Amino acid sequence: MKFIDDLDIIYPYTYDSSNMKGYAEMLFIPSNIAELRNGIIKLYDENIKITISGAGTGITGARVPSGGAVISIEKLNSIYLSEDKSSVKIGPAVSLKELDIFLNDYGLFLPPNPTEYNASLGGNVATNASGARTFKYGAIRNYVKSLKIVLSNGDLLSIKRGENFADENKLNIKSEKGKIYSIELPSYEMPNVKNASGYFSKENLDLIDLFIGSEGTLGIFVEIELEVQKRPENVLGGIAFFDNKNKLIEFVDILREKSISNNKINIIDNNNITARLIEYFDIESLKLLKAKYSEISDDAIGAIWFEQEYNPNFEDKLMSDWYSFIENFTSLTDLTWFALNDKEHEKLKEFRHELPLQVYENLTSNSQKKVGLDCAVPINKFNELFDFYYENCPKLGLKYVIFGHIANCHLHVNIFCQNDEEYILAKSFYDKSIDRALAFKGTISAEHGIGKLKKDYLVKMYGKKAIQEMINVKKIFDDKLLLNIGTMFDIN
Repeated sequence: MKFIDDLDIIYPYTYDSSNMKGYAEMLFIPSNIAELRNGIIKLYDENIKITISGAGTGITGARVPSGGAVISIEKLNSIYLSEDKSSVKIGPAVSLKELDIFLNDYGLFLPPNPTEYNASLGGNVATNASGARTFKYGAIRNYVKSLKIVLSNGDLLSIKRGENFADENKLNIKSEKGKIYSIELPSYEMPNVKNASGYFSKENLDLIDLFIGSEGTLGIFVEIELEVQKRPENVLGGIAFFDNKNKLIEFVDILREKSISNNKINIIDNNNITARLIEYFDIESLKLLKAKYSEISDDAIGAIWFEQEYNPNFEDKLMSDWYSFIENFTSLTDLTWFALNDKEHEKLKEFRHELPLQVYENLTSNSQKKVGLDCAVPINKFNELFDFYYENCPKLGLKYVIFGHIANCHLHVNIFCQNDEEYILAKSFYDKSIDRALAFKGTISAEHGIGKLKKDYLVKMYGKKAIQEMINVKKIFDDKLLLNIGTMFDIN
């Protein structure tokens, strides 16, 4: 068991993709669970703060330390497929890309498809990550079957879905050492939208759901069991370009409505238009992408990426129906990119993933700051929020892009700031947008979590009483308050 105190080696573990910077006095990289537990016990006995480090792809500063020790889980990267091929048990360091490559060899996949392929599954479960296919399949929470969790005192919890439910807002769990941990769940009501804000709490809560989305503040995931499914053999995809904002929104509204009922019962053996994902790109996003994709029309004010799983017997009819459907909403139908084979789908995926890359390149090459919204609202309020973004972002006079998961009423608004004055202006707009989303009974964070950057907004979302209830839960599992301090909330 070796703790590293070389600051040059520690430095890469002191920041994440939020560009937030921190510091730590030591680094520990355990080779296995036993070694991790021994290191944790040493830190616990010496009252040293602990920050868990995943892949560093997070954008809210959750893994950024403020002193103490960093524990990197990078070597906990095993993958085991169950005999019946219905689930995998993995170490928390396994990335989405590594898991997808592994599963592909067996004709399987993880349905939610969180966006950042280099992210670790430990981080994904810690933030209840989601992605484009979440519209059909839900967030990663729905696929977590069991967890092994090391607490800050070295104790081990083994939790299986369906075995331990809350009774009158109370839960008990016995650890490997035989200790009983008894908690009272937070009493706040969570928004009925895609959400990654705060500890999950509801009536008759399954204990496993409390830990999913807890952002490493309750314990360290050391083994994760995930449900996997047969990879669909046939997927029709496309990117349609639009020349009118209102028509684009009408297209989305109708396609979303068409899809919701079919997606609930997982229909693919039909000959009707439906979608497992609907993703949006605004005009500023298209301008940013045009440098690489010159074929994007100058007349396009936005684009929608869609995918549908289908029975090949209906391929010709579906292609014709999609073309006719799109034609009702844009004069740019002939410019639609369709995909039926792997090579064509890869082009559409690259187009989607190129945008975050261009955003990051824009930030680093111009030494800019970014203010990024991650709000989601109920369907009946989405068009109001969309109009608010659409009308007010240009008035800022700053560069920005709006893109993302429009099917889930969840868009990313990224505003680029060249100096402190622009940053203050962007933050003012951010605050107004948050207020609007909360007034619409939405969330401040639909998929990226709270981290260290959004904790003030978590107070605004739930109130001070709710934050104290979360802290009370944390104290049960982390009695010395050592683990990931400063993430999600402050403890005075």
